[in-house]
Amino acid sequence: MATFGEVFGLGFTLEAFSFFLEAIFIAIYVYGWDRLSPWAHFLSGIPVVVAGFTGSLMVLTVNAWMNSPGGFTLVDGRVSDVRPLEALFGNDYLWHELIHMYLAGYLVAGFLTASVYAWGWLRGRRGRYERIALVVPLTIAALAAPVQIVVGDWAARSVAREQPTKLAAFEGLHQSEEGAPVHLGGWYDGDEIRYGVPLPRLLSLLAFHDPSARVEGLEEVPADERPPVNVVRVAFQTMVGIGFVLAGISAVYLIVWLRRRRLPRSPWFYRVVVAAGPLSVVALIAGWVTTEVGRQPWVVYGHMRTEAAVTGASGIPVGYATLLVVYAGLLLAVAWILRRLARAPLDVQPGPSGVAPLIAGAARPNAEREER
Repeated sequence: MATFGEVFGLGFTLEAFSFFLEAIFIAIYVYGWDRLSPWAHFLSGIPVVVAGFTGSLMVLTVNAWMNSPGGFTLVDGRVSDVRPLEALFGNDYLWHELIHMYLAGYLVAGFLTASVYAWGWLRGRRGRYERIALVVPLTIAALAAPVQIVVGDWAARSVAREQPTKLAAFEGLHQSEEGAPVHLGGWYDGDEIRYGVPLPRLLSLLAFHDPSARVEGLEEVPADERPPVNVVRVAFQTMVGIGFVLAGISAVYLIVWLRRRRLPRSPWFYRVVVAAGPLSVVALIAGWVTTEVGRQPWVVYGHMRTEAAVTGASGIPVGYATLLVVYAGLLLAVAWILRRLARAPLDVQPGPSGVAPLIAGAARPNAEREER
């Protein structure tokens, strides 16, 4: 921040505005549930969506800038000629990173939600409410999964062009090679992949859409400018492997739904969906490990090493410990609330018009509430 704050500080400023706007309207939406007219209540949720998007967009613009910095001139370690809009929105990383992250968000939200109700389905809870609670998130996740594979290919080709050392770390490719392979599994020993299963020419094909293309190896840069290869490689293969599992689950669901207009009946499908919830979170974390550790030793790629960006502020351990305690408390509180809700599930019954109310009792007349 001391060196580059004026370049990307605008992104964090706009993110802060978005955060507080989102928090304000979440409060209005929740506490105004039965105090606002239906339309006012609905409209109060729209700023939550808009602010949620703009806030996460600003964070991703900063991250994309760290991967592909621009919009400034660096002279004797000091920035000048700052062009913040170009820095945040004009780099090559932003758009594939933004789409990739949002699709990942829909995948995680979809499979996490579905996993909860798949667990209930296996235990015999198979009412209308449970069917809807499975169909909606599984449909969203199933639509996002194949698109994510295409966007992942886009992202990989951008990495090959802009950060070839990161691409080499994905595979553990030590020497530059034409027709470079991909190894499934294995371990990088500093010179080559041991015990992996090679798939010839696949890395060249995936990175450049040419099975004979030359791929730069780790040897192209000094040893102190290479990321920790095995950390990056394991994270990348974990992300991709789980991604294909999620795509497979999505394909099974879509085929059964489109052909028979019903959910799959095999209990194994629901067991796999239960596992897919936490696995999707693992894939999300592995993806961030891939992009952030893969950029090392740079915090601002090609301009500032991570060791030079470490803060000199005091009290960091106290602040970090406080965060851990607060979030641990929040986690326990959420678990307690969810268990209480699970013991008293929503009673969703069709009303006179055939439409099920979202929450039992939510549609009681205002006069009845006032009388009570």
